[in-house]
Amino acid sequence: MGNLVTIDTGTTNTRVVLWRDGEKIAKVSRPVGVKITSITGSKEKLQQAIKSAIDELLSNENIDDYSAVKFIASGMITSNLGLVEIPHQEAPVSMADLSDNMQSVVVPEVCEQPIWFVPGIKNKLSEILVQNITNMDVMRGEEVEAIGALSHLDTNRSIVLVLPGSHTKFIKIDESGRIAGSITSMAGELISLLTKDSILSDSLNSEFSDDLDEDALILGAKSCEFNGLGRAAFAVRLLDLYTEYTRNQLANYLLGVVLQNDIQAIKSTHAFEVNKNDTFVVIGKPALRDSLKVLLENNDYFNGEIKTIDVPELASVGIMEIAKLRGII
Repeated sequence: MGNLVTIDTGTTNTRVVLWRDGEKIAKVSRPVGVKITSITGSKEKLQQAIKSAIDELLSNENIDDYSAVKFIASGMITSNLGLVEIPHQEAPVSMADLSDNMQSVVVPEVCEQPIWFVPGIKNKLSEILVQNITNMDVMRGEEVEAIGALSHLDTNRSIVLVLPGSHTKFIKIDESGRIAGSITSMAGELISLLTKDSILSDSLNSEFSDDLDEDALILGAKSCEFNGLGRAAFAVRLLDLYTEYTRNQLANYLLGVVLQNDIQAIKSTHAFEVNKNDTFVVIGKPALRDSLKVLLENNDYFNGEIKTIDVPELASVGIMEIAKLRGII
């Protein structure tokens, strides 16, 4: 396989990883993503950040001949704010579809060697209207994470992949292993805003939960289900004023409040078909991953298996699977 550099650029961060014969050798990150393009109106700072990360990564490994390295990129780097805009593929999309529609482009401001770009995916709608806009969704970056996850799963059955984070993504995988569609929530951002920049910050000391408290988490979810997010969230302050709830319990309660919105979204979505017996696979950092698993397990609507997996460098694993199919590596 030789030397491979995978480039994963999101909204606020870029991660560049060197692989050799399928083994991770080194990683360099930059706190720069496509958000900087939106702010400055120029791609120059993004280009500089990615170039410097690549140069540092290869220099540290004493690699001077870039022609002996393959470069593959995914994520928001393929958007209009990234290095090269690559059109979304329309769901359902297989790994072969992603592989066939990769594009090789030389971006001289970043690297004199061609970079292979993996396209993102969008939901299929015959007509997009304000009335059905919540059936529309897009992804750039999560598609390679999905492929990375599928390489560790039995794909002969219907699966819902859950990728929690600042923006939580629910991705439906059909029985043929194709990405059938997705929906996105802003759960992570909402938790951060309520924890750090609202009246609740005093009760929470502007800090997230330390440890999972299932009782407080489930209580928060039930409160949101019956009272709505706004009222249930304010109850964090009431619990602080009138009960012996600890700061960690309060944080878990709020986590349950916000994540219940995600549970409701996946139950009611028309973006793709959700069957009660679908297997749910939750991937990501333990705080959100384990909390979502608990809430899914305690919701009577879902009867299928609820499991978690941990795949290090998930995006890069997916990129390599796609690149192998294309014959790039």
